[in-house]
Amino acid sequence: MPELDELIRLKLRGARNVRDLGGYPYTTEDGARGRTAYGAFLRSGTLGGLRRAGFDALRQYGLRRVIDVRSSFETRIWPDPFSKPGHAWAEYIHIPMLDQLNSTGMRGQIPVCMFDVYRELLDDDAASFRRVFEALDLGEEPGCALFHCRAGKDRAGVISMLLLGLAGVSDEDIVQDYEATGTVMTPSMWLQRTLATVVLRKRVPKSLFAAHADEIERTVEHLHARYGSARDYLEGYAGVPAEVLDRITARLRGNATQK
Repeated sequence: MPELDELIRLKLRGARNVRDLGGYPYTTEDGARGRTAYGAFLRSGTLGGLRRAGFDALRQYGLRRVIDVRSSFETRIWPDPFSKPGHAWAEYIHIPMLDQLNSTGMRGQIPVCMFDVYRELLDDDAASFRRVFEALDLGEEPGCALFHCRAGKDRAGVISMLLLGLAGVSDEDIVQDYEATGTVMTPSMWLQRTLATVVLRKRVPKSLFAAHADEIERTVEHLHARYGSARDYLEGYAGVPAEVLDRITARLRGNATQK
């Protein structure tokens, strides 16, 4: 796995946890080995605090599309800056994903662990994953796509799991990619947990505001046990067209044709 300094490629003021999925070792179906390409896909938390320098950095990095998977509640309260006029160089696409936590302000039933949320995402929200992966496909155009949720841990974490799995990255490296969010975001996430506990007047499970390896490990195990591979899930269950998955895989492996 790449060192953390390699993963945090874009240290942008006002936007934490912006990471490139490049640099991970992968093995193809034929046994060939390589490392995932930089400049293909970025994962992130919310972008609402970006400053001009951050927008300039993303533009220079080749950003072409922003995929916001936060709930409609979240986007209404915290609009994405790319949804507003002034950043037409990057297309904005909103694909709200299952989010019983944020869409209710966590006033409903709170899950005991994040694995329950991730499993529900995979099993019950396949249509949204299809839309996300179709949006991640830039065709033969150059540049990169960025996808994000609020913290860049949960919904973005499951999307990253599927992307890296599609490329042939090992389960161990997928888990470490998930854990990297905790390294970057731990102080912020603990503050959020404290505030949530005060507002809701009840103890909020630690797992909601931490990136524990076992949460994504169980999710990867569930993926394999129920669906097979990431490709099996995306093509066979979510219905993502094979040609879309082929282009995404080629781009992530550094084999995409650039104009």
